[in-house]
Amino acid sequence: MQTRALLIAAAIGSGVAFAQQKPKPHVTVLTVCEVMGGLNRHADTAVAVVGRMERSVSIIDHYEFLSQDRCQRPLVRHGHRFPNRIGILTDWEEGMPKPPEDQPELDDRLLAAKLSLVRRSTALGSHEEPVFGTNGQVTTVVVPNEWAVVYGRIVKLPRLDEDCGAEGCGGDDVAVALIAQSSQVYTLRSNGAWLPVEQ
Repeated sequence: MQTRALLIAAAIGSGVAFAQQKPKPHVTVLTVCEVMGGLNRHADTAVAVVGRMERSVSIIDHYEFLSQDRCQRPLVRHGHRFPNRIGILTDWEEGMPKPPEDQPELDDRLLAAKLSLVRRSTALGSHEEPVFGTNGQVTTVVVPNEWAVVYGRIVKLPRLDEDCGAEGCGGDDVAVALIAQSSQVYTLRSNGAWLPVEQ
C-alpha cells in the first residue's frame, strides 16, 4: 500500500514537472518585403524579421533600420511610395506598444532560407559613421552594413496615414517600426547563423 502511494506521488510529481516546462513559442519569420506587402495582416504581431541592418549615425543620434531592395509589393499611401525600411525601436517609452517579452528559439534553417531570399534582391552595402580623431576633429568612416534578424512587435507609425505630398514624409521616411528588446537584435552571417549584436 505504501509502495503504491509512493508510485502515485512520484507520477503526480513528474507530471507537475513536465507541466512546468513550457515549449518555446513558434515564431513567424518574415523578410522586410513580406512585412511591407502584408502590413495589415502582420501589424501588432510578434515576428522575427530578416533584412539588411542599416544605421543612420551622427554625433548626437543613432537610428537603426531593417531594409530590403526591390520589393514586389511596396508600401504606397496617398501616392507616396515608402522606402522598404522598418525602423527598429529598442528604447521603450510610456504609451508605446510593448515589445514581446518571451525568448523564442529561432530556427537556423528558416533564417538561412529567409536570408537567401533577401540576398537575391539586396546588396549589403555600407553606411558612414562619424568618429573623433586624435586631434578632436570629427571625421567620417565607411562601415559595412550587416545582415540581421530582429524579433519584435510590428507597429504602424502615424505617418502611414498622412498625406505627405510630393515632397515625401521627410526625415527617415519610415512608416513601420519593429519594437524589440535590445537582446532580440541579432546579426546574421551569410549562411544564416546568428550572433547577438554587441551592445
